[in-house]
Amino acid sequence: MDIMISPSEPRDIKEDFGQYGIVNPNLAADYGWYAGGRFSLVERKHIPGDFLASKSDGRLQREMQALLENIEQGGRSYLLLEGHWSCDRESMILNPRSTGWSIDKVSEMISTIQDMGVKLLLSPDMKQTALVLISQARWELKDNHKSLSVRPGPVEPWGRPSYSTYVVWSYQGIPGVGVDIAEVLYEAAPTWADLVKMSEQDLQELKHFGKKRSERVYKFIHEGKL
Repeated sequence: MDIMISPSEPRDIKEDFGQYGIVNPNLAADYGWYAGGRFSLVERKHIPGDFLASKSDGRLQREMQALLENIEQGGRSYLLLEGHWSCDRESMILNPRSTGWSIDKVSEMISTIQDMGVKLLLSPDMKQTALVLISQARWELKDNHKSLSVRPGPVEPWGRPSYSTYVVWSYQGIPGVGVDIAEVLYEAAPTWADLVKMSEQDLQELKHFGKKRSERVYKFIHEGKL
């Protein structure tokens, strides 16, 4: 299995792919691979900075066009969001100061992108991005997906795509949060946008959350450190 990588991607990420990574200067996005006779294309956006900047300068529109063209040609296209959102009390995204963008507005943008057929991938930080993409490529290479209930990309009732596995997995990037705790967080906050809106008191009301754990999780989410 080979994963093509744009030359413009950071060196640290390229090295994380090891034997799977091949630099391709002709790639229409940041990453791509072939699986099951289809071509998958991935655009990586570190959040919030790169995502918001690309929306403001027009890059995001051009990049989404490439992803949509790939879908029209029968391929799969993904937007990978790397990092996490942090908001102030007015729900304005911080980076580290207010960016002037509300989380509601950004959520609408992401929902619109998904509605066009571009699927969402989540990575808690740059060091995990290669793992997320390798895992996705391996999943696409499978002949069948009987374990959809516990693997990325399941489809829930009414045919709506679910990204619960990715969110639960990304929550495990919070120090001290394992699978069980991540699932508790997901039940209360199915997206990072929901999670950053929770107060320490909200967290304390969750199963398995005491005062100490709530403080640590809240501080990490909003300050990026313990």
